[in-house]
Amino acid sequence: MKKVLILYVSVHHGNTRQVVEHLAEQEGVTAVDLLDKPLPDLTGYELIGFASGVYFQKLHQRLRKAVGEAAFGPGQQVFFLYTCGVPFGDCAKDLKGVLAEKGVPWAGTFRCRGYDTYGPWGKLGGIAKGRPNGKDLDRAAAFLRGLRQG
Repeated sequence: MKKVLILYVSVHHGNTRQVVEHLAEQEGVTAVDLLDKPLPDLTGYELIGFASGVYFQKLHQRLRKAVGEAAFGPGQQVFFLYTCGVPFGDCAKDLKGVLAEKGVPWAGTFRCRGYDTYGPWGKLGGIAKGRPNGKDLDRAAAFLRGLRQG
């Protein structure tokens, strides 16, 4: 089974952290919070995930910087994981371009809804309350298992 590292940033409601912690507990992956720790050595990991919430249709700036700075090795693949109030478009599209420039294979993207109170949503009491939920966490785990087997 492929060894997995997930680098993440979870700021507002902990939506992304909830998904990543579930994967760490249930699937035995290593998780590193990039807001607390520097970019670690990626050696020894076959799958590297970058996870965050969505900010104006893009992943968190710290995560974006980490993708650009990361020194990937032969045989490593990258996946993206993100949570957002309204899933719209491909919020990792530009980062897939960075990977392509580096010659690093993209393995896939997982996204799910997450509680959101940004901007007008806050005046409404937020959207996607209770998300991510158990079904979202199960889907994330199934996604990761698929990557590990592939």
